[in-house]
Amino acid sequence: MKILHYVDAENLSWVVPYIEHIKSLESFDVSQALLCRSGGDIERLAKENDIQVLTWRPLISGIPLVSPSFVGVIKRFKPDIIHTRLSSAANIAGYWRKFHHVPVVSTLDKPAKSKYYAGASHCIACAEWLKDYMVNSQGMDANKVTVIHNPVNVSRFLRNEQKRVEFRKILGLSEDDILFSGMGIYIYRKGFDILIKAFAELQKIYDGNNIKLALIGAEGEPGMQENYLRLADKLGVKIIMPENFVSDVREWLWASDVFVMPSREEGFSIALLEAIASGLPVIVSDIRPCTEIIKEIEGSGFTAKTDSPESFAKSMLEMLNAGTEGRKNLATNSLRLISQKFTLESTALKTFEIYRYVIDSESIPRLS
Repeated sequence: MKILHYVDAENLSWVVPYIEHIKSLESFDVSQALLCRSGGDIERLAKENDIQVLTWRPLISGIPLVSPSFVGVIKRFKPDIIHTRLSSAANIAGYWRKFHHVPVVSTLDKPAKSKYYAGASHCIACAEWLKDYMVNSQGMDANKVTVIHNPVNVSRFLRNEQKRVEFRKILGLSEDDILFSGMGIYIYRKGFDILIKAFAELQKIYDGNNIKLALIGAEGEPGMQENYLRLADKLGVKIIMPENFVSDVREWLWASDVFVMPSREEGFSIALLEAIASGLPVIVSDIRPCTEIIKEIEGSGFTAKTDSPESFAKSMLEMLNAGTEGRKNLATNSLRLISQKFTLESTALKTFEIYRYVIDSESIPRLS
């Protein structure tokens, strides 16, 4: 079986788990290549992992008809399946499938207009809520959508206690300090303004001065980081922030004690999975993408009302009151369950089964 993975981009915030997922499919009898735009982290990381890379840029992503050279790419590689990520890639591959009969499997990472996926043979939704949205709000055929949750490389994120101690010293943390951390690019939907306000509330009701706050991220929307710093200064909150973009977040997570995700919107958060795999108890917004993970990993942490600093402050206080042992028990339980339910191996198996199903279902001539 020959698989052409196609993502119409040169960089992705989730490029590492994406490449890890492609590599995990090598345990099956497949030949793979990755098609992407040239010059970015996707191409670099794929080559570092010995994945064959093809590069191509459409003339206009939203109009597949004006990019017929895509056909030349698939004629050269002759895939049995094209597996797309991002709506633009799904749109392009789905359009040319009609004329050249290569089945297309498209992964849905976030809500999108169903027209971009009209040409797909089958879709993989990364979450149950996303399938429900695409079926109920976008009219997608439920029989053409299978839910396969995003995975996490648990072994890569297992806590390293020595590096935790070393990095906490770099951050200026004492042994008794309790570090609450949020993670993601600095954009409105991540809700870090809520986290800052919640921490300010926590400082008022917690009897101690050993709580700290970190925002592990980088500028997403122009001026957002400065907005956070101004808000924190106004509320008397000191934020620990990386000076530059963090390509490897593990030391930051290992140095933390509690992970907080105050997002207003999410797809199916890889950052949350990484935090849990790093041995952290979590507090998340009560939006369905987050609660879906918490439901699967029962006993991993608490939920708080979206857009409510007071609710997050209350949950953060509960986490403090649970004590070191209570937080450790939450983390241990969640790590055990994530190691069973969100592994690279299980996701690869389910994905390979979709490939076989689609090929068996489409008895159509292949490219010559």
